[in-house]
This record gives sequence, structure tokens and C-alpha cells, in this order.
Amino acid sequence: MTNVAYPSVEFPALVGVSIEAPEGWVPLPDVAQFVAISKLVPEGDFRPNVIVTVRRMRLGSAFELAKQELHQRAATLTDYKPIGEEDRVIAGYPGCRIEGSFIHPEAGTLVQAIRFAVVDRGPVEDLVQITASLTAAQVPDTLEVIRAIQDSLIIQA
Repeated sequence: MTNVAYPSVEFPALVGVSIEAPEGWVPLPDVAQFVAISKLVPEGDFRPNVIVTVRRMRLGSAFELAKQELHQRAATLTDYKPIGEEDRVIAGYPGCRIEGSFIHPEAGTLVQAIRFAVVDRGPVEDLVQITASLTAAQVPDTLEVIRAIQDSLIIQA
């Protein structure tokens, strides 16, 4: 009988992730994600947030599948408008940046800035996605802060 375990060579542990939370941003452990932070705002205002997820994927499939899933999701959003998209290095790994806006029934116009990186783990890939959300009205004061938070992503493979 052979013992098959996690973590192991065949099933490596998921990558670790970290981001820098600027002054006025707090951890959100209650959203049950790998890492999540939000900006402190007045009661009743939309809380800009940044969420990091890690997902295990089949070797060679993560990059195209992640892009396809994001485009499919965008197609379901009300009045989705792309802001920008580019393949680029994210935290030292092959990745992509996709930004767009859409109408949310309660919050109004939301902007999402998504980046993902694909980390080769030998027999598998880990997809690290960092998703930020904010309202259109918050863009002038907050979008560049969010992009800086996304730039601070560190992946421990």
C-alpha cells in the first residue's frame, strides 16, 4: 500500500500570499478568503475592498481558464464596460490585469480591478487572484491606492 499525502511532491502545499494594507485599511477575516482588507469609510458607504484567493488548477490550464472565466462573468454583469486588460507579470509570475465597471442594483456603478498570477507548482498550478471593488465615486481617491495594494502582492511559493 502507498501513502498519498498533502502536502507532498505530488500534491504541493498551496502558495502563501501577503499584501500591504495602507493606513485606514483593516483586515476582513470574516469574508473567509485567504487575505481580505477593506477601507474604513463612514457608516452606510460602500467599503472599497481587496480580496486575495488561491485556487489549485490543472497544469497548463490556469491562465487561459482564468481569463475565460473572468470574461464569462463580465458578460453576465449589468452594463459591463471594460476599462483595461493586459497580460503582465504579477508578483513575479505570468499573469493578467483586467479592470471594468458595471451597475450593481444596490451600490450603483462599481469598478472591479482584478489581477491574477499563475504559479507553476510542478504537477499543478496555483492561480492567485487579487480582486478589488470600489464605487465609481470612490475612483478618484481610491483606485490608485488599490493598484498600489495589488502591486504589493507577494507570493510565497
